[in-house]
Amino acid sequence: MPLHRISALFILVLSFSSFASAETPTAFIVEHGPRDSKKIALTFDACPTSKPEEYDATVVDILLCEHVPATLFMSGRWVEKNPGKAKFLASQPQFEIADHSFYHPHMMEKSDDRDRREFKRTQALIKKVTGKMPRYFRPPYGEADARIVKLAAEAGLVTVDYDIASGDPDPNLSPQRIARVVLRDAKSGSIIVFHMNRNGVHTAEVLPEVIAGLRKKGFKLVTVGELLGGAYLNSQKTSPK
Repeated sequence: MPLHRISALFILVLSFSSFASAETPTAFIVEHGPRDSKKIALTFDACPTSKPEEYDATVVDILLCEHVPATLFMSGRWVEKNPGKAKFLASQPQFEIADHSFYHPHMMEKSDDRDRREFKRTQALIKKVTGKMPRYFRPPYGEADARIVKLAAEAGLVTVDYDIASGDPDPNLSPQRIARVVLRDAKSGSIIVFHMNRNGVHTAEVLPEVIAGLRKKGFKLVTVGELLGGAYLNSQKTSPK
C-alpha cells in the first residue's frame, strides 16, 4: 500500500511543539477520527482552478442554512485570489479554517525548501487575511509521506487526509451515486472530502441529501478539530499501528 494512503491512523515521525498546551504531540497523518463516537467531519477543499469563479456560494449557503460545522482547507493561492470570501468564511463560527498548501503542487516531488515555503507562505497569508492560524494541513492530491508530515509538523500542523472521497470533481459520477456511496461508507469518525471551489460538479446538488442522510443515521457533524480533539490526538502517539 502506498505510504501516502496508509490505512493506519498515523505515521510516527517526530515530535513538534504543541499548538496550545505544554503537551508535545507526535506528528502523524490522520485519515479518520475515533470510531467509538457518532461524529463525522465534512471537509471542503478550496484550491486554485482554471475557472473564472472559484467559489461555490451555494455550497456555503447550504452549510450556513443547515447549521453544519465544516473544516475548509484553503490553498494560499485561493486565498490570494479570494481574500474577501476567505475573510467571510473565517468569520463564521461554524467553520474551521485549514491549510491546503499555497500552489497545490505535488509536494512529494518538491524539495524540502520548496515545501517549507508552501507551508510558511500559506500560514502567513491565511493569518493575515482571516486572523486565524490553521492547525491542520491537507496535502494536495492526498499525497503525503513521512518527509511531508515531518515538514508539516515543523510548521505546527497536523496532516489530515480523509477516509471517504466524495468523488465530486468527477463529471462521470451522478449526484445519486455520490450520495449513495458517501452514505453507504460513512461510519463513526469518518472524514469526508468535498470541494467548495466549483471543482465539485454536483457538490451543491448532493450536499442537502448527504447532510440529511448522515443526520438520519444519528451522526453529529463536527469540524476536524472537534472530531479529533487534543486527547484523541495525544492518545495516538502511544499506540502506533
